[in-house]
Amino acid sequence: MRILHITKKYPDAIGGDAQVVHSLELQQENAGIDVVILTANTREVRTKRNVRVFGILDSAAHLDRVTPKRLLSLVCFLFSSVRALAAERPDIVHTHSADLGFLVSFPARLLGIPVIQTCHGICFNDKGFSSLKRAVEAFLLKYGLFECITTVDGSSIPAFSRLGISCVKYVPNGVDSTLFKVQKNAQARPLMRFLCVGRLEHQKGLDILIEAASALREVTNDFCINIVGNGSLREDLARQIAAGSLDVYVQLLGSVSGEELVRQYASSDAFVLPSRWEGMPLTLLEAWAAGLPVIVTEVGGITQICRDNENALVIKPGDSLQLFRAMRRLMDHPDLGKRLGSEGKRIARERYSWDHIADTYHSLYLEAIQSRCRRK
Repeated sequence: MRILHITKKYPDAIGGDAQVVHSLELQQENAGIDVVILTANTREVRTKRNVRVFGILDSAAHLDRVTPKRLLSLVCFLFSSVRALAAERPDIVHTHSADLGFLVSFPARLLGIPVIQTCHGICFNDKGFSSLKRAVEAFLLKYGLFECITTVDGSSIPAFSRLGISCVKYVPNGVDSTLFKVQKNAQARPLMRFLCVGRLEHQKGLDILIEAASALREVTNDFCINIVGNGSLREDLARQIAAGSLDVYVQLLGSVSGEELVRQYASSDAFVLPSRWEGMPLTLLEAWAAGLPVIVTEVGGITQICRDNENALVIKPGDSLQLFRAMRRLMDHPDLGKRLGSEGKRIARERYSWDHIADTYHSLYLEAIQSRCRRK
């Protein structure tokens, strides 16, 4: 079998979709499957024998915005995707972005190649987005010629049904727990180390985290927060940190290597993800795999897998007071953190291994290929 993955982002770009594609690629290659990647031409993308790029050179951080360069790159994608279909002759096309999936689905249909679209997060059902953005995404997903749509957020399936899309399946993200089997320092540390991993964008609620840090500093100095990731709000967040005199407590570490990310998880005591919206964040699974207690918001796919006080502390999005209280609670009750971390680690290992996720996708690929063959 030959698979063509089409994605906006690919490592070393920061983003859950990039990591998901790369993890699937590794699993599929280990199973003897031929994998080709078609991705946007960014400064971060790795040069590899099986990676093709399209469009104008850009930064991965700009790919989620509508800019003239981005629109021109979509035009380039039309030609690049047709060329890739003709040259690679894949058995299946697996797309990871609604706009790219929509555009490639038409030439793929003409060539008899089924397309599976994975939604790593959706906005068409969220009134927090502009009506234009929601309408465009709904159109792309409804009228793209997809054999099947998968979503990492099981709670979104009713929204697809209301849109008239029935061929939707829930396939969660996965995690390689072996990467996070690190020996943590059992000695008590003077500081409670919180970790947040994500793009520095409005979605991730990092301004809320900094507000919570300001409140936490009023009652204790025994904490620090490391934020891993880059994005368009880096300067704004740095100014917020400086304005609150939080430079000693909150550090913006930028993008880090995979090895350094594992070290960050290993050296932390808790994980915080104060997102305003999410699909199913890969970083949550990574934190669980590392055995960290997590503080998350009640949004998207998180609501499907996190239970307050059972495997996580779950708070309302946009509420810095609730976040402050949750952080203080973990500081005051280390046994709670240990229990939450152990339960999360068990769940990551038993339910979200990449072996299982890759097998699920392989079954969907075979169904799509067989269905297309029956219609010929």
